[in-house]
Amino acid sequence: MAGTARKTRRRAGRAPAGRRAPRRAPGALTVQLLPHLLAAGELPRARVGEALEVVPAVYAGLLHEAGPFHGSPAPGFWSVDEFGCVDARGTVTAVSLDPGGGCTCRIDVLDAAGWLVPVNWATTEPPEGDGPLHVEGSLYLDPILDAGSAHGEAVALCRRRFRVAALRRYRRTADRPVGPVPLRRVPAPAEASEDAVYVADLVPEREDGPAVAIGAAGHAGGSRS
Repeated sequence: MAGTARKTRRRAGRAPAGRRAPRRAPGALTVQLLPHLLAAGELPRARVGEALEVVPAVYAGLLHEAGPFHGSPAPGFWSVDEFGCVDARGTVTAVSLDPGGGCTCRIDVLDAAGWLVPVNWATTEPPEGDGPLHVEGSLYLDPILDAGSAHGEAVALCRRRFRVAALRRYRRTADRPVGPVPLRRVPAPAEASEDAVYVADLVPEREDGPAVAIGAAGHAGGSRS
């Protein structure tokens, strides 16, 4: 029996010969589930098939020049790959966290081809004022944007209802994540590893946004003061 159990465990972590590795669900928006947030138990332990109301945010890694496009503003662009890496171009607008109070804190929201997403500037320098923006980075879930929080209510228009179509774990490498393994549920804190990349495929429950393009290409909630 012990020998049989060991064989079963080995097979569970590896796709049988001839079976394709798990791929992104059709029409899904892929978001990263950051290991430190999983380890802290700050993300919902949703199962595949369950619905979530969340605000995906962009963790900005690289800003590009977003000048005129043939004499006019560059057209909006929105692309997310199967690892949650995003390439987006559109217009950024600052949203105040406390419009009636004395706080000057704000969150920058990017409108890229119809997708409204808060931007976490991470280690990048935010642009001066509102206007065109072209950013590359990663799309992720941040608990600071949950409904009911000050940040979350400030960007309530960015919140959407999604169905969890798939969950995957990859082995983190210096280049492209490898070895996708399908998961049935968001990992528990004790299961989270900094050596892994976790993603969720989220399918919008309403067709109120643009199609998700394939092949393009932190943690603070994107606020600034």
